[in-house]
Amino acid sequence: MHSIDYGTEKIHYNVHRQNRQDVKISVDLVDGVVVYVSEDVTDDKLSELVSGKARWISEKLADLQEVQTNVQPKEFVSGEKLPYLGRS
Repeated sequence: MHSIDYGTEKIHYNVHRQNRQDVKISVDLVDGVVVYVSEDVTDDKLSELVSGKARWISEKLADLQEVQTNVQPKEFVSGEKLPYLGRS
């Protein structure tokens, strides 16, 4: 796992090297930050690319944390009707 420093924050990311022409950065709750790059990109260039997008990555991670904290667990009440296969 690679990482860079962005202000007081440390951004950890995984790298997937593929046969591709562009760079793809994916941010989600399950995998975290994943960077898809060409097989011939050096680690220095990769670090530079991620540093250039560090602000965007930080904003997306903050958005995901906000969504994760706003989700409240479902409380089941006796006698409540639940949908099953599209019907109540």
